Amino acid sequence: MRFEISKQKFGELTEYIIQDHTTGNRCAIIPELGGLVRQLSLRKDLTLFSILKTPPTAQTLLQDTQSASELLFPFASRIPAGAYTFLGKTYQLKKNETGSINAIHGLVRKQAFNVEEQTVQDDHASIGLSFQIDRPEGYPFEVKFSVIYSLNSEGKFSLTYEAINQGTEPCPAMFGWHPYFMLGNEDVDAWKIHIPSDEIVTFDAHMMPTGTQPFTPEQPMGLYRNELDNGFLVKTSGDTAVTDLISDNQHVTLRVEQETGRGKFNHLVLYTPPSRDCVAIEPLTGNVNAFNNGEGLNILAHGQKISGKISVYLL
Repeated sequence: MRFEISKQKFGELTEYIIQDHTTGNRCAIIPELGGLVRQLSLRKDLTLFSILKTPPTAQTLLQDTQSASELLFPFASRIPAGAYTFLGKTYQLKKNETGSINAIHGLVRKQAFNVEEQTVQDDHASIGLSFQIDRPEGYPFEVKFSVIYSLNSEGKFSLTYEAINQGTEPCPAMFGWHPYFMLGNEDVDAWKIHIPSDEIVTFDAHMMPTGTQPFTPEQPMGLYRNELDNGFLVKTSGDTAVTDLISDNQHVTLRVEQETGRGKFNHLVLYTPPSRDCVAIEPLTGNVNAFNNGEGLNILAHGQKISGKISVYLL
């Protein structure tokens, strides 16, 4: 069969591999470490590109504080001092950012996910994972969070998430994915990026939103000597927004599609790390600090669910 799902050790961790034997496309997923995608390789013509930058060993992955490829739920980015108010009540999350100043990137990072399903078909393979949030500190709600990773015969990798409120009270919810993307051994300065936005989020000195302003650079925008650590409001005329990371030298474009619309991925964060060898392209369902400012925040009633899809492929 063209597709296969196998299991192997990665140091002391166990990862599941989805493999397309025809193209060599593959992804490696570690359920016990927040369900993250450790590796993603996709083919363009004769070249198989490894396009995700993650720590190279199990130990460094366990110790990672940069959230490489992690799933961020029920909130993404920072909540100042870990405090938020929801429906008239104030809650205090654990301050887990380096320096113990803020809460950051949710409650499912590095948690052990359950493997719910594995599917192998002629044209795709997928694996489904879940994690039960059961009234942790600062978030006294019961939510089942799940994700399905899929790789298809057209070379498209997809992440589809779902969250269901299983408690009796309404709960706030926001989701984001935090991948760092590479294109071969080139530096960021060799690339261009097309950003699906004409409105950039302004931040204060503590990286908290203060408003927006027009974003009008020529697109695609060159990344030569250009540093990004910004949030954007996504603009699209349909139900999908597209971010393109472009290498003219290698004749390849990495495309990230995010589903948009009510409750979907209407926000985006872009970041160029100091290493200058990758770009974080982070689709988000809400703005930074959405638990307080309400921008893009989903409020789930008992039994209500939300979902959304992100896809990655090469052109």
